[in-house]
Amino acid sequence: LTFRMPGRDSAMQATSAILMDKHMLPKFVDLWLERSRWSSWEAAFLWFLSVAIEAAVVTWTHDGDDDCHLPGIVHITAFAVVAGTFSALSLYLLHMCNAQAAMIDHYSATAAETTDDYWQLRHDWDRIQATLRRSAQGLTPCLLTLTFTPLLVVAVSAIELFLDNEYHGHRIMLELSPKLIVLLGALRGLCRIGEVTGNCERLPVFLNSLLLGDFFDEEASHLIDFIERSKAGFYAFDAKVDFSGMSKVAYVFGAGLVALLTQVVKL
Repeated sequence: LTFRMPGRDSAMQATSAILMDKHMLPKFVDLWLERSRWSSWEAAFLWFLSVAIEAAVVTWTHDGDDDCHLPGIVHITAFAVVAGTFSALSLYLLHMCNAQAAMIDHYSATAAETTDDYWQLRHDWDRIQATLRRSAQGLTPCLLTLTFTPLLVVAVSAIELFLDNEYHGHRIMLELSPKLIVLLGALRGLCRIGEVTGNCERLPVFLNSLLLGDFFDEEASHLIDFIERSKAGFYAFDAKVDFSGMSKVAYVFGAGLVALLTQVVKL
């Protein structure tokens, strides 16, 4: 979270920028907290479920071995710490994406109430897109970690399954199951990134129907053109990250799991 690429903010600095924005934060903080509350409960549930399954797997694999109680406890504790750290990182990314999505949704919801002040709408969008850019740059290391970790887990499991012929394939899949539950939280965060970019892309269409209606308003038209030309969204390394890009990660992850299951069936 404190890692900072040259010339860019760290994730913690990007978070501070959002929390210290006294102009924008009060407008969307309630919506942000409502979404983040559910996200926190879901992350805690997935973490608890993964630890419970890991404990069951360790107990089952060492059933009847009285000398493995201490190593089993150490193994479960280590898994709980690692899974908790990864879940906290994915939850942090999810909270930040919730804040970005809440800013855009609040802007869309309140646009109809301030149609007589297009300067204020343009000023607010300037602040929103600047916040989106800055926070996305700070979150890029987190995004890379959460993107490549699921692929790495599948790749390591596949290599272990293909190279160790004496290892029971069903046991590998059983030991992999609690890790997959933890990775679900990361996939949820990646999908929320796509939602942020998608909301930005749909905003001009929504405002076009909301502000223009049956008559032409030059100021409203300029505002819509300004928002459309801003190309706002979630950017990583100056490339826009949308839902289609994040879904490809899920597709590769799912294809790897299918390949593993197919190999296990053959064994």
